[in-house]
Amino acid sequence: MFKFTVKNTSLIGLNYNFKIVNSNTAVLDAGPYTIIPKKGTIAPECDENFILKFSPIEVENDFSRLLSANIQNLNPALEPLCIELNGVADRPIIHFELQPTNFVKADKEGVTDGKTKVIEFISLGTNIRNTKRFMTTNPTSQGYEFEWEEIIDEKKKQKPAFKCMTMKGLILSGKKAEMVFEYIPESVGEHESRWLFKIPSENITQHFLVVGKVTEPNIMFESAKLKFGPLLISGHNKETVKISNQEHIPFAFNFSKESIRGSSDYGDSL
Repeated sequence: MFKFTVKNTSLIGLNYNFKIVNSNTAVLDAGPYTIIPKKGTIAPECDENFILKFSPIEVENDFSRLLSANIQNLNPALEPLCIELNGVADRPIIHFELQPTNFVKADKEGVTDGKTKVIEFISLGTNIRNTKRFMTTNPTSQGYEFEWEEIIDEKKKQKPAFKCMTMKGLILSGKKAEMVFEYIPESVGEHESRWLFKIPSENITQHFLVVGKVTEPNIMFESAKLKFGPLLISGHNKETVKISNQEHIPFAFNFSKESIRGSSDYGDSL
């Protein structure tokens, strides 16, 4: 949007009517432009505010137009109000609908320069299958094939924790395609992997950094200590242990037997 003001310095109202013509053919052709208001009256010694909107629906080489105002009772010595219009519309080849991430890397690794996109995982524990899905859109007028390629780091000879489930595919014109990555960590800590997204027919390559972090589940005992009290030999007592799961998903568990210390009237025992 572009805003401008016209001031009526006379003592009578000025009726106006705007028109937009093609600058090359002089034919009425507003194209992607809209003027609000298009017609009306400017009161004596008052201002009128106008809004010019540029809303292209297609990419074109020439958006030049002329905006002119037909104003009644305009002083013949004055030139008619005429404004040259021009705009630029750009369209990407591919659009990634990725969620914002708080992941930050040093500039030397080429992540915060805006050229590398980040896919971030958070895993509650190890050996958990984590899935990340996001959509891609083809806004062009023709379909194309895509492919993913992992950049292997020869220095890190470890089993890859990330896997792309959509290595190749086709995105039709004006359609979306879903991309799927999996993260199955086998060790606690942070993991990362670099990938290339390619559209061979358009000679386009996009760098991706896939990162994952393993966190401990927020599960705890409601009591850190159990006290059975004094018992005679062969006596029995029972206490209830409650486990609190603060996560949004269920967890399976099992208990392992370690050294348990109790007490009786005849002394401590293991």
